Amino acid sequence: MGEPMSLTVTGNEKKRKGVVAVTVSTDGDDDGQTSLMPIEAVILHRLYDGTELTHTAWEEIRSDGVLLLATRRGLELLVRKPRTERDLRAALEDDFTPPDIDRALARLHELGFLDDRAWSDRYVAGQRAQSRGGSLLRSELRRSGIADDVVAEALEDRDELAAALETAHRRARSLRSVPDEAQRRRKLHDFLRRRGFADDVARRATESALASVEV
Repeated sequence: MGEPMSLTVTGNEKKRKGVVAVTVSTDGDDDGQTSLMPIEAVILHRLYDGTELTHTAWEEIRSDGVLLLATRRGLELLVRKPRTERDLRAALEDDFTPPDIDRALARLHELGFLDDRAWSDRYVAGQRAQSRGGSLLRSELRRSGIADDVVAEALEDRDELAAALETAHRRARSLRSVPDEAQRRRKLHDFLRRRGFADDVARRATESALASVEV
């Protein structure tokens, strides 16, 4: 059985650059529903006043159009700064439905623009992370929505002792004014522990740093 009623485009209004609000109505009635569409879809499918469409055709056009808008918006946000999947999803929630966001994120994954592993690698290699131990980095990555297996891969090849030694040596210089050696040792060890370094790593780095700093 064919579709009983057709849809007619009854409105076409530019909203912002590259985006048009298209209104379709059933048999020309005043029951129009408006959807934002990319200008490419408007031109390709001639979505101008009076154009008639079947319900099936409109749903396909609308679905493809929303996917393009969500994907394009996601890409614009990623160009501004690298984001995790969770961060990007949250940024899209005001303008798109969860199913449309799912499709856009999948498309961005497919195109290689959205990659939590690459984001994690950059985070771990960044200057801010150099003075942090694995425990703290692990917590920060998880808070950013990174999956446990991705976190483990990002931290797998990190030289924890080297990072602790560099951090300890920098910190030890600021403790020269502390006269008591035991107090210097305790302060430096506790500092490293707060930065997320394991106890044994913190102890080794503390001993090395204090031995090399003249008081």
